[in-house]
Amino acid sequence: MMKPTNILSSFLIATLSLAPVAAFAQNSNQGFTQQQVTDMVWTAVKTEIAAANNDHSVFIFHDHDIQPQKNKYTIVIQTTSHGSLNRITQLNGQAVPIQQQSAKIDNFVNSPALQQKQRQSSRNDAQQTEQLLKMIPDAFLWSVTNVTPREVTLSYKPNPDFNPPTMEDRVFAAMAGEMVLDREQNRIVVFKGRLIHNVNFFWGLLGHMNQGGTFCVVRKELEPYVWEIVETRVHINGHILFFKTISQNEDDYDTDFRPAPPNISLEDAAKIVMEQPDWPNAPGTHDPAAPEGTGACSSH
Repeated sequence: MMKPTNILSSFLIATLSLAPVAAFAQNSNQGFTQQQVTDMVWTAVKTEIAAANNDHSVFIFHDHDIQPQKNKYTIVIQTTSHGSLNRITQLNGQAVPIQQQSAKIDNFVNSPALQQKQRQSSRNDAQQTEQLLKMIPDAFLWSVTNVTPREVTLSYKPNPDFNPPTMEDRVFAAMAGEMVLDREQNRIVVFKGRLIHNVNFFWGLLGHMNQGGTFCVVRKELEPYVWEIVETRVHINGHILFFKTISQNEDDYDTDFRPAPPNISLEDAAKIVMEQPDWPNAPGTHDPAAPEGTGACSSH
């Protein structure tokens, strides 16, 4: 089960007859045709969509979310059918009293309306993620920049012939950056980009998004063929008339993943999450100030 991000929503066994990334190993010192590169990206996109629809693994993990005026530590437990429970243990440098933590968990467990709201939000995130993934191969011009035995790195820039169908897609399609793919499994390891020019809506009358905004998502294989987002950084600013100022400035790190019991009720999940040692001060937990990972986002 993949945790969505705010702007891309979250990420992402191809079944079509596209050549997998591993098939290009023998040509790693030669030039790729544009069709080969596009097929490579499509294979990864279709693999991610299939995995998102078929992966029902669940985890307990620690989440450290940093936004303007908000620094939040959360213990998260996922369930197979009922969504996830989020136990906020520290907010803006202050420990959240355990009674308050428990009350919030109980409120969610006993509120069908809150549960339905979370399910609807997850469905919306999944739909937006799939829409963006399907747009990736055609929205950009792709080229291979590096090949190693384990990964292939591709750079991308806007495709001038692509016509984004929505305002959100216009922002996404104005990005340039790189994507790193796992060659064996055709999975997206890193996806990052920078807004290379301002995006105006209706000639700027309805708003704009500012050049220089960035996003970066890092994913990691936690179990064989099970991937999760472990790092997300989004820094995009602008102004749209109907929504006033848009400010998406967030760094999110997920650590200390452990498998959660499958097919448990929300009541049992609540007991488990409340039994966890406090975070971030529990001995043996990962220090979120120095998150593990590839360092792939540090260049942004």
